[in-house]
Amino acid sequence: MVTPVYCILSGSAVHCVSVDAFSSKEPEKLARNPEVDVHKDTPVPSNSLSPASLNIKNRNLLFTLNNPSLSDLESENYNTSDRRTSNASSSEEEKPASAVSLPRSKLIQPDDSSTNDTEEFKNGTTRSRLRINLETHASDDEEQTNNLQSILDEYKTHAVYLPQFSVDIRNNLDSDYTQIKSLLAKIFPAWSSDDTINIKRLTGGITNMLLSCTHEPTNETLLMRVYGQGTNLIIDRHREFVSHLVLNSLHLAPPVHARFANGLIYGFLEGRSLDPEELANPFLYPLIAQQLGHWHSKVDCDSIEDGIEKLRKYTARMKHQLSPSLRPVTPVSSKQKREKGAKKAISNIWDLIEDWISVVPANDALVKIFNENLPDQEVNIDNVRDVIYKEFRWMKSTLNNDTKSPVVVSHCDLLSGNIIVPETSEFKQRIESGANVALKPLSENPIQFIDYEYMLPAPRAFDIANHFAEWQGFNCDRSAIPEPTPSNPVIVKWCQAYLDDANASEEEINGLINEIAYYYGMPGFYWGIWSMIQSELSTIDFNYAEYSGLRFEEYWVWKAKYLRRKV
Repeated sequence: MVTPVYCILSGSAVHCVSVDAFSSKEPEKLARNPEVDVHKDTPVPSNSLSPASLNIKNRNLLFTLNNPSLSDLESENYNTSDRRTSNASSSEEEKPASAVSLPRSKLIQPDDSSTNDTEEFKNGTTRSRLRINLETHASDDEEQTNNLQSILDEYKTHAVYLPQFSVDIRNNLDSDYTQIKSLLAKIFPAWSSDDTINIKRLTGGITNMLLSCTHEPTNETLLMRVYGQGTNLIIDRHREFVSHLVLNSLHLAPPVHARFANGLIYGFLEGRSLDPEELANPFLYPLIAQQLGHWHSKVDCDSIEDGIEKLRKYTARMKHQLSPSLRPVTPVSSKQKREKGAKKAISNIWDLIEDWISVVPANDALVKIFNENLPDQEVNIDNVRDVIYKEFRWMKSTLNNDTKSPVVVSHCDLLSGNIIVPETSEFKQRIESGANVALKPLSENPIQFIDYEYMLPAPRAFDIANHFAEWQGFNCDRSAIPEPTPSNPVIVKWCQAYLDDANASEEEINGLINEIAYYYGMPGFYWGIWSMIQSELSTIDFNYAEYSGLRFEEYWVWKAKYLRRKV
């Protein structure tokens, strides 16, 4: 059984605290034998989380994708040597996973502005707290017990991670969500009775689902997202989880309460998501721009990367505590690992695209896309990946050489459905009026961003260009994408709001517009590759191959304009 772990954010750093194995013999330890009484009667055997059990089209493609969080069991070939490892002490590395603890001296006391748990988070629920049952046998344990409990009380941003527990969507639908209700009651002790928990399905079918979970006595609502089969293949769930924790500590996301093998439990945001045509609303787009600018300036890359590294190391150690049947029969030597080839850690948008190219299916649809747009080259099944690599390297070097767009923590999927606005009558009237009013202080901006699956460090101009590309909607009406020129008042106003400065100089505004214009082709390349991979993985009734071609067109149009300017 993989040990549950508390992930606690303190002083912008994520700490992984094993739930059930602290030693009382060492004074620096926080407590002894803390437990979370989770849904122990329905553990999921580790082999049931095997990729082979997933319902996808192309299982061979699955095993070549570079996602170290797949089934939360890192590959023997996953390479962490090129990541930030200096934050982990050698003494911690040598300990078994069950002994990893969080010394009190490493904690930074919460401040009143961001991490103090007594401050009510305006858009999320904080009333129900994760609680642990502590088993004490001596008076000298009481201080350690209180220390651990006080951490969970003081630090608003923490969640429990239960890698061995999986939600069976079909069985829950057939049994009035019995398993889910029991899991919620174990995680939140106040939710003790199935009769007091009301669960509604908001979106999705049996392969992907978002549930609203309400505790009727307190009218407290949480959301549970159960991941669809195969979605873990191109989404790093460790990164999504840690990113959510960090964002919550900055009041940029609702609380995340728990993570299990195939989903998350997190706070409910009041409001509604936008429709694609609303992204160009004169009242809304300055608010969106201002909030995105705040994200880019507020979120620290290192905090997220450090947390991901700690969580990956924790789960890697957990792997070696599993049954011997899941371990290699013959130990793999360092030399054998090198010869087999270690997977490179993905730490930015360029790494991700390069990895996707290495596994994108070399099919007729992809060959056709590149043949039609590269008439001077003969593209076929055998060389299509090489052609894409060459195109990618040209795009990357061109953008890096011609612009110096700052690298920031980027949302990377800021479509209309991931933007939440209030549903008040006053806000609705302002949207309907479409009035382009003066920008108010950031503290009065009610816009919220959700869904952090694709968050990665990326040039800020990519994140902005990617958002503008979403103005076209899924119909790919490129005429709806605003032209990135200084003569376009929409772009000028958007950039002023992004910089949160209505008096920004013309030079500063024009520089940002030029920076964004350079990246107008990259979103099409990015989602074009993604869509073609989905065409081989997803069982959803959607023509991903055709959509891939439509998105790639954005890249070809941008490239043609760029080359004409260079002549």
